Amino acid sequence: MADESVDATRLTCLGCGFAAPVGEAWDRVAHPPLGTLTRCPECGSTNVHSHE
Repeated sequence: MADESVDATRLTCLGCGFAAPVGEAWDRVAHPPLGTLTRCPECGSTNVHSHE
């Protein structure tokens, strides 16, 4: 059941409004002090919001 909630989770870029389910649509970027961040493939912003 935990996998179903992950599939339902979507991310929205607060910079450009791009929205897609969590997964391959989103880029990942390493930021040494913070770890791995999710990055918008459209505008490159790491300012994203998750929602179900």
